[in-house]
Amino acid sequence: MSPEKMQKYQREINACPLLEDVTLQEIEEMGDHARVEVFPEGQVILSEGKMSQGLWLILSGKCDVIKHCGKEPSVLSTLEPGNVFGEMSFFEMAPHSATVQAIEEVKALCLGREEFEELRETCPSISEKIAVNIVKLLSDRLRRMDVWTCELVETEKNPQRHQEWHDFRARLYSNIFD
Repeated sequence: MSPEKMQKYQREINACPLLEDVTLQEIEEMGDHARVEVFPEGQVILSEGKMSQGLWLILSGKCDVIKHCGKEPSVLSTLEPGNVFGEMSFFEMAPHSATVQAIEEVKALCLGREEFEELRETCPSISEKIAVNIVKLLSDRLRRMDVWTCELVETEKNPQRHQEWHDFRARLYSNIFD
């Protein structure tokens, strides 16, 4: 992405938690490794259960994050300019945990895994900052999910559910899964 285009989306780039502490010069360097993708309204950008490795920063437009739980899909979040997605499967080749679909035309800056590796070689400080920011982002989401789940369990009248949650949490934090 050219420096001129980077300047055009400076507000969105500055609002992105993925680029916290990344300098303007580093953002321009990153732009050499990233590409802008355009998705029309209604287009699925990522599909739950499919695999790809990329980080997307929304420059314009909006998209929904949709999770299929049971029979009905559920909108988990609506993402706007400055938001990122794709981070959960970026470092680990794993299926996407949700679908991301444009609800209006979306322009997004995409940094693919291969481009990220090139960036690691040519400018390791940028890739390190991005990796640290992804860890912060995922940690924040996990913390919020933990609070939400605790609130949900505490309102549950069935004491067995309380025990199930505490058992699950103990296994999660000690990496003990069958």
